[in-house]
Amino acid sequence: MIVLVKIIEAFVLPPGLFVSAPFVLGLLWMKSSKKKALLLLFFSLLSYLLTTSVGTFLFVRPLEKSFQPQTFENCDAVIVLGGGIFKTPDGYELRPHAFKRLVEAIQIAKKYDAVLVVSGGMLPGSFGVPEASIMAELARKFGLPSEKILLDVQSRNTFENARNVTEIVRRMNLKRPILVTSAVHMKRAVVSFKMFNLEVQPHPVDYLCDYGPLSWIDFVPTRESLEANMLGLHEIVGLLWYKLRR
Repeated sequence: MIVLVKIIEAFVLPPGLFVSAPFVLGLLWMKSSKKKALLLLFFSLLSYLLTTSVGTFLFVRPLEKSFQPQTFENCDAVIVLGGGIFKTPDGYELRPHAFKRLVEAIQIAKKYDAVLVVSGGMLPGSFGVPEASIMAELARKFGLPSEKILLDVQSRNTFENARNVTEIVRRMNLKRPILVTSAVHMKRAVVSFKMFNLEVQPHPVDYLCDYGPLSWIDFVPTRESLEANMLGLHEIVGLLWYKLRR
């Protein structure tokens, strides 16, 4: 009974409402206005793909599987790319994706006694402090000494992350950098660094797909699936843009 309640709830509340409402309207309008009905049914199908794990299987999983987690013989630098900050009543905090990236990067830096390179500036129109500054402050709280932290506070996107961090890596004569970012973001990040002829060792974290056995929840709309699919489509569009620029 609880499963049935959860399924109904998933299609009555957003984002599932954007699947069920146009679907019902499309069926009701099929006789009076076939074109409108088909458009609504198409919108319902598109919404279903974007709000369920069916979409993550199509849009996110291929990106996440581009690189597999691995162990490294050695490294002298760990690069971590920002993933956003927000202001709370107590000050600025990293968004969940950025926090997961940073925690993993700190652990690797400690393991190999490597330099941590944090990269993230401020988006146009935003106020406050660069993301890299927040990341560095948190890294110090986790026990990493200040002399082991290098900051790039200028980058506003992945392309600039790669450009500015490459300059830091070469200036410091670092040879074996590990790149830490979300699994869905890793492919575009590696491509960005290759544009500047910097070979990085990818270490993906923060997986969005559920790699466990299929269950009923994979076929109903959820906020988590919507977010994952939006991130996946963002990466796909970014990779296509890179190809068009070449």
